Amino acid sequence: MIPAGKKINNSAGASTANLKILDPESGHQAKLQALSTLTRISTAIGFMPMELEAALQFLVKETRKLFDAYGCAIFPLDSSLEFDLVYSGRSDMGKLLLKSCKSSDCAVIRDEFPLIIKDTNQPDKRCRGFDFDEKVKSYACLPISTGSRLMGILTICSLKKQAFDQAQLEMMLSVATMAASVIQRAQLFRRLEEEKKRLERAYEEINILNTDLEIKIEDLKKAQNQIIQTEKLAVAGRLAAGIAHEVNNPIGIIINRIECLQSEAQEKGVADDLIKDLSTISKYAHRISKIVEDLSIFSRTTYAESDYTSVDINDVLEDVLFLVEQKIRGKKITLRRQLDSARLHVMGDADRLAQVFINIIDNAIHAIEDNGTIRVATKAGNKCIQTEISDSGSGIPEAHLDKIYDPFFTTKEVGQGTGLGLPISQAIIADYNASIEVNSRIGRGTTFTITFPKATQ
Repeated sequence: MIPAGKKINNSAGASTANLKILDPESGHQAKLQALSTLTRISTAIGFMPMELEAALQFLVKETRKLFDAYGCAIFPLDSSLEFDLVYSGRSDMGKLLLKSCKSSDCAVIRDEFPLIIKDTNQPDKRCRGFDFDEKVKSYACLPISTGSRLMGILTICSLKKQAFDQAQLEMMLSVATMAASVIQRAQLFRRLEEEKKRLERAYEEINILNTDLEIKIEDLKKAQNQIIQTEKLAVAGRLAAGIAHEVNNPIGIIINRIECLQSEAQEKGVADDLIKDLSTISKYAHRISKIVEDLSIFSRTTYAESDYTSVDINDVLEDVLFLVEQKIRGKKITLRRQLDSARLHVMGDADRLAQVFINIIDNAIHAIEDNGTIRVATKAGNKCIQTEISDSGSGIPEAHLDKIYDPFFTTKEVGQGTGLGLPISQAIIADYNASIEVNSRIGRGTTFTITFPKATQ
């Protein structure tokens, strides 16, 4: 309490006393402000994009402001880091620093301990990094380490002597730790990105391998089916050869004798019932002869190219379709032609090709129970010629699709088919290095696609 009659003394001594009282509070405020700044920098870095150089550039800029420094720099010591120098300052000190501070006698690099030079006018054997810049009066260098690995150096310089003390060193260490975490984070994300790319490449390679494997499995299935079918044809060929040898001569004699008996029966006035029986015997004897003739194709599975001539598929089909029109006359079957206008030449034999088309179309006629359509189409590709024969019939059951080329397999009633039409057709097609495929759906019909290589002109 001020005594009455006394004036307040505003002298310099009183002001100094008041300042001494306020000094501790001012120091606390400065520390709180510095800690607040460090927290803001740390938070900002945590939310920044993953680009390493951008994050470090922000860090050195804010560190320079925090310590009111002449310059602040981070330069790497690890070649894996994707930058040379990150610097914030008013001169080219950063570039000169990069040249002078990577020497093997650098104390920070050698010992991995912080170094503070309080007065550059007093020589220090531990560091000669700022000999080139007379403006710098004090500076600090701190190691940036991730684990046991030295990654870089943080350098802060000032135009004032004694600019950095122990309290500021603690804050600098916090900045170096933040720089280390930024580098470590960038390295982690880079490794994750590399691992992601490696996994993507591995996934792509696995997909390619799976696709190749599926193709090879499909090729193996086709090859297996082809081997099985070839073996079946080989068995049929051996059977045909034996039948031809054992049956042809006897059946020829039988047919000949029947013809003789028919002539004698007419001359001698034999009863009509006997003549009718002879006709029936003759009919089935010729049927046996035809079956043996059909089987004979399996005993000769390959033909020399000299046996082939250039044949126009359209011409063969026109002759076949003329015969088919006679066969379906009176039936509710529509025959549609979609023949390519171009000349479609393949190497083959016209009669054998006609046999293939007739066999397939006969099956199509049989598949149409009441009324329907048969479509015959041709088209030319770059190196091949395709013929499609489609019907709107009952379709082939899936369980039968693998058997349709087996000799003697038939779904027709006894006496209506021998089961040799499609096997013979496939054997002929194979001789021409062509392929035959079938696509069928129950109740929707069947399509046979035959693909021939183009004849070389």
